[in-house]
Amino acid sequence: MKYFKISALLILSIGAVTEDQQLHNDSNAFKYNSIGFHVFNNEETGIEAKISLPLPGPLYFVTEAKADDVSFDDESYERLSKALRVGIHAGVGDVLNSISIGNFSFKLKNFMDIFMEVGIKVTDFDNKNFSENNAEANVITGVRFGDSNGWEGKIFADLTKETEIVQLACPKELICTEVETSQVRYILDDETDKKYGFTTIYNFNNNGSFFVEIKTSTLLDSSIKIGYQLNF
Repeated sequence: MKYFKISALLILSIGAVTEDQQLHNDSNAFKYNSIGFHVFNNEETGIEAKISLPLPGPLYFVTEAKADDVSFDDESYERLSKALRVGIHAGVGDVLNSISIGNFSFKLKNFMDIFMEVGIKVTDFDNKNFSENNAEANVITGVRFGDSNGWEGKIFADLTKETEIVQLACPKELICTEVETSQVRYILDDETDKKYGFTTIYNFNNNGSFFVEIKTSTLLDSSIKIGYQLNF
């Protein structure tokens, strides 16, 4: 929790100093180029870094890494997750206005952005007796709305298989030694984890914003994340 307190104080201090440096861009000019530093909490408190870079057209590139600890059977493991994704975004008006039926066509403003990111996520588990890693497809999709000069909101779904550490089970037809039954094995869960989240973002000047994110999970604990984002 100390990381949350330190980050919250830092964010509030930055917001107070830069209060008079508001943006004057189009309200729906949502940025996808940034460097972010975050603190999150689910089972334990962890840290995360994220970089988002623009590519030609509506494309952008995202790389992120986060580290925390997990416990299993009185053992503590370091968990490091790294992800690489390519995203695409478009205003809802741009998408729907391109659709026409006969003489009828849509004329809708870009009051929100639709985005999708597709890539790969690698998860590593380490402690003094155990070290394994696994890679899986990573898909995140959602919408951004609000005012890019001030308060924004983001609703998203993260559809990715999650890895778990489980104890090696002895087959019923065999007699296993204590060493064999005490081993751990790193396996994938049988089903894709469905995470749903909501993010509140405050852009306090041309180059900075802070946010709070709440995310639920069908397999893991729910989490809360706070962070600072350098926009460019």
